[in-house]
Amino acid sequence: MGGKNRKGWRFVRAALFTLLSLVLAGGLFYSFHPVVLTAAGRYLAPEGDGKADVVILEGSEVIKERAVRVGVELISSGRAKRLAVVYQDSEERALGLRPDYDLFLIQKINELGLRKDQISVYVVPREHPITLNEAKIVLSKLAKDKTPNAIVLTENFHTRRTYWVYKQVGKALGIEIIPYPHFSRCRIDSWWQKAEGVRIFLGEWIKLLYYVLRGYIPIKSLMVT
Repeated sequence: MGGKNRKGWRFVRAALFTLLSLVLAGGLFYSFHPVVLTAAGRYLAPEGDGKADVVILEGSEVIKERAVRVGVELISSGRAKRLAVVYQDSEERALGLRPDYDLFLIQKINELGLRKDQISVYVVPREHPITLNEAKIVLSKLAKDKTPNAIVLTENFHTRRTYWVYKQVGKALGIEIIPYPHFSRCRIDSWWQKAEGVRIFLGEWIKLLYYVLRGYIPIKSLMVT
C-alpha cells in the first residue's frame, strides 16, 4: 500500500507542477503578449536600412493610393530616385478598370509629386507562382538599366516572402534588395486585435512555408532577415 501511495503522490505532484507551469506560462504570455506578437509581426515584415536607386511597389491587380504615397515619401526623403509600380494583369480584370491603366497610373502618380521620368509601370501576368514570376520579370527589366539596388515596398506581412524572392532573383542579376513594409489593414503593434490582422498574419505564414517547401526560397529565409 505504501508504494502505491507514493506513486499516487508523485503523480499528483507532477500534475500540480504541470498545471502551475501552464498557469505561469499563460500569465507571462498575457503580460508580455504585445511584445511577443509585435516581434512576430516584425519578423514577417522586416524593414531594411539604406538608400537605393529605385522603389519597387510590389504588384497587385489594383494599385492603392496609400502604397503609392509611401513610395513617393521614400523618394522625397532621399532614400531612392524613382518609382517602379508593378501592375498584375489577368484575363479577369476588375470591373471598370481602364484599358490604359498603366498610363493612367503614371498620370496620377505625377499629380502626387513625381516627375514622369521618375515613374515606371511594369505590367506583368498574374501567373503562379505569382511573386516569383513577378520578381523575374521586373528585375530582368531593371538589370537592363544597370540598376544596382532596389527597395521593395510590400503590404503588411507579405514582406518577408517577397523580400526573399526578390533577393534570390536579384542576387543572380547583381541587384541588392532592401525590404520595406507598409500597413493598410492592420497595425504592426496591434494586428492581433482585429480578425483581419490575424487572418493576414496566419495566411502569410502559410504562404512563406509553402514557398520554402517548394524550393522557391531557401530554408534560411525562415531564420535570417
